[in-house]
Amino acid sequence: MLDLTLYMYDYDVAIIGGGPGGYVAAIEASRHGLKTALIEKESLGGTCLNNGCIPSKSLLKSAEIADLLSNKAKKRGFIFENLSYDYELIVNNSKKNTKRLKSGLTSLLSKKNIDIFHGLASFKSSNELNINEDGKQINITCDKIIISTGSKPFFPKNLKPNGKRIIDSDFVLNSKSLPESICIIGGGYIGIEFAYLYSSFGVEVTIIESSESILGFVDNEIVDELRKNFTKRGITIYESTKVEIIKETSREIRVSLLNSDNELEIDFDLALISTGRMPNTENLSLENSGVKIDNFGFIKVDKSFKTNIENIYAIGDVIGGSMLAHKASEEGSKVVDCILDGDFVNSEYIIPACIYCQPEISYVGISEETAKEMKIFYRVSKYPFKANGKSLADDNVSGFCKLISDKDDNILGAHIIGKGCSEMISEITLVMQNKLPLESVINTVHPHPTLSEIFLETSLNIVDKGRNS
Repeated sequence: MLDLTLYMYDYDVAIIGGGPGGYVAAIEASRHGLKTALIEKESLGGTCLNNGCIPSKSLLKSAEIADLLSNKAKKRGFIFENLSYDYELIVNNSKKNTKRLKSGLTSLLSKKNIDIFHGLASFKSSNELNINEDGKQINITCDKIIISTGSKPFFPKNLKPNGKRIIDSDFVLNSKSLPESICIIGGGYIGIEFAYLYSSFGVEVTIIESSESILGFVDNEIVDELRKNFTKRGITIYESTKVEIIKETSREIRVSLLNSDNELEIDFDLALISTGRMPNTENLSLENSGVKIDNFGFIKVDKSFKTNIENIYAIGDVIGGSMLAHKASEEGSKVVDCILDGDFVNSEYIIPACIYCQPEISYVGISEETAKEMKIFYRVSKYPFKANGKSLADDNVSGFCKLISDKDDNILGAHIIGKGCSEMISEITLVMQNKLPLESVINTVHPHPTLSEIFLETSLNIVDKGRNS
């Protein structure tokens, strides 16, 4: 006799990873009435809240204040004799902000119909998970599973942090003192932000980047402007330079460098390894689920975030692309839509990015270099911060906004360097995401004086170019 009994799962949806992608997915799933489990092996909020975006931005704000008081206050008429600061208090304050936000997140999740497990999840099959919660083994069955385990720092074999003089970003966020000199190995997001941080507190900073340029994914003109600003700050930058070896003594480290010109040996107090991130898939026992990964360890998904296994999805850093918290959050929301609508195909969405050094950098869409490689028609317009009333009033005149458009004045990319530009990029993203013509920007009243007028003026320039061509 045929058994028609429906197999009942413990959960409609189980999410592995409680970072921005995971907890957004859990909230959305619960909101739609799905019985939901959220599994996090460490702290809710993931890397961004606990060891990344939030604590680092708090430290960077303190660095900005230190920079202002040390280098710009006198010009404004403020004179400080024997200026000093309590760096331990600065670090402790950043932790308070993290604690406050974590408490808010925990409170929010507790109000939802979500079962939260604090433990390490691994696959027993495509529908079954084992959770190691403080030594207690818990097995749950799930109709759908979302992998949102994020990423972790990547370290080359010859460059491993030891928590003493060779350090990683976690050390920076928790250290209660400052070195006299530091070597930052890697010129990406993290390396650039920490270079600004240390420099603002008077630390001698050297950046070593193995590729041709720091921030190799950013428009060349923006990088040139940042390089100029960093050089003025006394930051030394080596590009196309490899670290051969790091020798550590009780009092310092000696870094051996190799580039096309020569070999160098330089002594520093600390070396910060900031060489990128890799997908966090260890200990998941993916082989038991059948989920495929690529050669770099990223989980393969289609446009609906579905893996090669019908009921298993993946979002966030673990699938590659831009490793940004807001990208993961957006995917956390969209993946639930995909689960609820089996035929749903994820629409394209545009992800802006910001780098919180000073001057700030923000960008969205393609660079001019990419436009050239694509061999497409494009126009470029630039507008300087020094021509903006708000920037002049704030004495932050370094930088510019750069727009790239097609022949019909649709924005292909926007690249900005200047203080406050992280607050400008959303309007541009809105225009691009909704395929609005630049005329819509021009016809919108922008308050004066504000930084938003920079985008308005750049848009006017590019439309005028089109009219006169």
